[in-house]
Amino acid sequence: MSASSTIKDSVRDRLLHRLRALMARTVANGASPDEELVAARMVAKSIAQLDGTAPPPTEAPPPPNWAQAERDSREYQQLLEKNTTETLLKNAVQEMALEQINRVAPPRRRQPGEYLERVGIHDLLDAHLGMALSVGGNRLARDILARTIDELVYDGQLPSHMDIPAGR
Repeated sequence: MSASSTIKDSVRDRLLHRLRALMARTVANGASPDEELVAARMVAKSIAQLDGTAPPPTEAPPPPNWAQAERDSREYQQLLEKNTTETLLKNAVQEMALEQINRVAPPRRRQPGEYLERVGIHDLLDAHLGMALSVGGNRLARDILARTIDELVYDGQLPSHMDIPAGR
């Protein structure tokens, strides 16, 4: 064994020891997002040193406020506003739909011999929500409402059909 291979093994062992210690501290102490980012960069540097593919030292680090710049971007703000608006619409439709469902077919025990009728959720809600939300006259608005109801059914927040007494 030559002296250079002994030095390389020593450096490798020292780097592995530092890497294990860093990982253990991060896990044991818990870490904030900033600490996790610093730890990830240190791990990447250590791994690059172990592999012998460390980047040249002239490489500049990324600007520190890239996350803030991303949050302040116009595209991000538009997506956030769109997602917030869609969530508010879904919540409003769900609340109004459950209110209508409880009015038409309140939860109760079925009576023996009672005739029930299976009604699809769209048949039950489209007319009521169309009037309540004033979307009955616009085909695009009706499509958005129908798609919102479909998403609520898919998410399990509304039933796909209801068994209601036949006389209602």
